[in-house]
Amino acid sequence: MKKTALILGGFGGVGYACATILAKNGYDIFIVNRGRRAKTEENKRKVLALEAYGVKVTDIKANAANKDDIVKVCDQLKDVRINCLVHAIADGNIGNIFSGDRILKEDSFLHTFNSMCVSFATWTQELLANGILEQESYIFGFTSEGTSKIFPNYAANGVAKAGLETLCKYMANELAERKISVNILRAGIIDSNAVRALGDYGDILKFAERNACRFDTSENVANKMMDIMQVEGFISGQVVDVWE
Repeated sequence: MKKTALILGGFGGVGYACATILAKNGYDIFIVNRGRRAKTEENKRKVLALEAYGVKVTDIKANAANKDDIVKVCDQLKDVRINCLVHAIADGNIGNIFSGDRILKEDSFLHTFNSMCVSFATWTQELLANGILEQESYIFGFTSEGTSKIFPNYAANGVAKAGLETLCKYMANELAERKISVNILRAGIIDSNAVRALGDYGDILKFAERNACRFDTSENVANKMMDIMQVEGFISGQVVDVWE
């Protein structure tokens, strides 16, 4: 039976790189995205590029961090069986806690934490409750060095990523009996829209060099994901550095 992947945020840099390598390996792809009008033509081209690998690609327009949308999508997928869930949602607020032009308020923290951490568990719960997520499947999320280093304007995201790393371990523990693998990939700085939103990219590069930060590409992340899926043995509950 052909394997299937569900990718949340699948048209973003890391999400699309993961979709590409999964398509190359014969996975049919379901992509959940917000369906922004400005990105419509670009997303259509990305779908065609994935389909060129001989797989079926389904583009689902929904807010992957909204509970009502999660329920609706899972109802839509009730006859599908998912072998790989990729959580590539990048929907966080930026700013400082006490000073600057953008001050993070309670709702900013809560929105970011829900989008980039809690929804990781919510999706898994709904997929399992509807019998969609197969046994012996894979779940991947993504973190950064922002959990251990202080990046400008990154407080809310860093808190969410730290929570995601801990959540992974608890989920892996409970899902081990189903042989469902749950891991988080930690990449270096990737030149992406999400990173550029933090500030001037030249300033970000200077900051990274001063603080010995690592750099990566979306393709490196996707390759590490596939390495984990193809390795012999059961790897779960880990925060895996992409550069190792």
